[in-house]
Amino acid sequence: MGQNSLYNTIKIERERAIPVYLQIVNTLIKEIQSGRLRPGTKMMGIKSLSTLLDVNKKTIEKVYIELELQQWIKSVPRKGTFVSEKLPEFQPKNWNNQPKTKVKKGIKIDPINSSSYIIKNKKVLIFDGGLPDPRVIDNQAIGRAHRNIFKSDRYLNLFSYTSAYGDEVLRKELVKYLNDTRGIPCNEENILITRGSQMAIFLSMKILLKKNEAAIVGMPGYFGTNDVLEYLGAKVFNVSVDEDGLVVDEIEEICKKNKIKVVYVTPHHHHPTTVSLSPARRMNLLRLAETYGFHIIEDDYEYDFHYGNAPILPLSSLDGLTNTIYTGSFSKTISPGLRIGYLLADEKIIEKAVEIRKAIDCQGNPIMERAMGVLLQQGEIDRMIRRSRNIYMQRRDYFCEALNAHFSNDIAFKVPEGGLAVWAKFDSSIDLMEVYKKALDKNLNLILAPYFGPSLNATRLGFASLTFSEIDEYMGILKKVI
Repeated sequence: MGQNSLYNTIKIERERAIPVYLQIVNTLIKEIQSGRLRPGTKMMGIKSLSTLLDVNKKTIEKVYIELELQQWIKSVPRKGTFVSEKLPEFQPKNWNNQPKTKVKKGIKIDPINSSSYIIKNKKVLIFDGGLPDPRVIDNQAIGRAHRNIFKSDRYLNLFSYTSAYGDEVLRKELVKYLNDTRGIPCNEENILITRGSQMAIFLSMKILLKKNEAAIVGMPGYFGTNDVLEYLGAKVFNVSVDEDGLVVDEIEEICKKNKIKVVYVTPHHHHPTTVSLSPARRMNLLRLAETYGFHIIEDDYEYDFHYGNAPILPLSSLDGLTNTIYTGSFSKTISPGLRIGYLLADEKIIEKAVEIRKAIDCQGNPIMERAMGVLLQQGEIDRMIRRSRNIYMQRRDYFCEALNAHFSNDIAFKVPEGGLAVWAKFDSSIDLMEVYKKALDKNLNLILAPYFGPSLNATRLGFASLTFSEIDEYMGILKKVI
């Protein structure tokens, strides 16, 4: 395929909610990932591409800036712009010929979100591990959507038993939403509504793993996943995490000697360290899944909160749910109290997940699910997310400035590009567990400090659920303790 022919595959839909420049960015990323735009290939010039696509030159400039920020391309002065040489070389693959889903007709501490709570008449401040602030969302819009269901006779069916797959309106709207925002090709038969992403992770692993079968996770990693693997009796291999995310070369070495069934990954913002999986490693991980026949469970819990540049497309957007299972949650986006998540997978996996779900929970909350479906339909969820993202970015900046001001010699961290928390590494002279205990004496709970162990001497410090004045208050107590 000639270069002009390749760029002709870019389809711009101006009526879509996603901006035109991001439609072009996402298409070009898929062309790079698929091998049709190879490492080292010179990109079309900005003026030529703007003419070809009939868009403003500044739009293409924005496209190339975004692609370079995400490390897909590199600009070389006086020579042009090229696909990054650091990416692996793949043979072009016709993803359109992949099997398609048949569309049918017809210490454990609860991560409390609020900035404080009461124990035995005593106020305790919570330093959570990165949760949204329920004070930021439009509670009235959610309340109206919920109340309207009670007022109308046409919703009477929701007060009885409904589909174990989840509310049909929410599933239909999620198909549009996930395709628009994440580029994941799916239909309603690929979606199961769950009670948060933790249920989605459990169901996925329950289907894919038998006792003593092997899974790979990052170290450090998400404790909720480790709990599931322990419960299932799985054999667990840990791989390192560095500034580019999971070390995928270690995954390959493990696969050469062991039959791996599952690799769990949080590629957008690794939990707990907040780093993003680099483009080269994303492509290699997909290649390994195909080569060794394992499933990738992609937990994209913070996709909507990326600040420096556009969110990075999920692994599932290219794989098409062949070797990937995608989980997300409105509990992490809007409020943990909503308990609405979703599982995206091949139809056969969804059918198995529904059967397991029926054994423990015949359905979710159809009334709240319908309310969320209506809010998605009306664009309210998108508006809430945009507003929250702006507020959380301001809180991130204020929080990181405060950390630098008070703890430049005591706590090492990088300003996270996205997410709701900072990965804080305490100086070796400071015993984090002692800090945790002394902070509790002053009514400040570093709620995740015990999870990651003394060897790391690090924890997640959530900033999103704190106002500026609360950040000042929390930092003041922490400074006294240290």
